[in-house]
Amino acid sequence: MWDIQQMYKKYQDLQNKLAKTLIRAKESGVIIDITADMKVKDVKIEDESLLSVDRKEDLENAIKNAFTKGQQKAQEVAMEKTKEILGFDPNQLAGMMGGQWGGFPGMN
Repeated sequence: MWDIQQMYKKYQDLQNKLAKTLIRAKESGVIIDITADMKVKDVKIEDESLLSVDRKEDLENAIKNAFTKGQQKAQEVAMEKTKEILGFDPNQLAGMMGGQWGGFPGMN
């Protein structure tokens, strides 16, 4: 029982750290702040020329690319913090559970 309580406390600690870890991604005049637990906290458009109607596609691409960069970095940070706090590589979780679910999407 003690091991389960310790693991739960570590899990809560991990969740708190992920929520407090902020990643900033910048792409073509757009800045997105995202936490390591994948919550978008802020979106800024630094390049006001992106706000013109004829640059709509540029703005859409910049937002998408900034979000993708932030999301990828957040995933990397989450993996690192999981290894650090819980003591195992989340990529190996399926193997630890006998592979019965065939792994988890996005964890390769």
